[in-house]
Amino acid sequence: MNRISWSIALVFTIVLVLYVPILFEEEEQLTTDDSNLELIPNYQAVNLNSKSFDKEGRLSHQVAATKMDHYEALGFAVFQNPVYTLYLDDGQPWQVTAGEGTIYSNNRIQLENNVKIVNLRSQEYIKEIRTEYIEINIVDKTLSSDQKVTISGLNFELKSIGIFGNLTTQQYEFKEHVQTEFNPVR
Repeated sequence: MNRISWSIALVFTIVLVLYVPILFEEEEQLTTDDSNLELIPNYQAVNLNSKSFDKEGRLSHQVAATKMDHYEALGFAVFQNPVYTLYLDDGQPWQVTAGEGTIYSNNRIQLENNVKIVNLRSQEYIKEIRTEYIEINIVDKTLSSDQKVTISGLNFELKSIGIFGNLTTQQYEFKEHVQTEFNPVR
């Protein structure tokens, strides 16, 4: 045998020695733990825009968010920087913004981190509700919170700890009234 044959045989032997153990090595089984599958979102959306309609075909609410993770097995979706627009029966909207929101399959949303609810009607008594946490029923248009709440309106600002209210009737119940400031028009 000449040098070239020996070199080829040597390279072949080295390759064989290095790769034979890999070929006969038992493949590791990648197992998924079924108990944690529900913690993985079924799907995700970025820059989401969605509209929902009621049974009569009227716009009920719409949502926009920078990101959404939907967990079907758990029955909810998590939104980052959501902007909800809730339309009342007369078509007039309220706009709700927050740092984070969760919508559940029973049409209830929980909003956290710098929550702001703005009345988009121009001549209404209550203009804005601010808090760090609130729950809203999309169907009934009711809201509740046990956190600090600030309500601003025409010539007043009211502070409370806890609220229950109805966006349609604009009737609100305060759990613990803290302060009200009136600023009459001059």
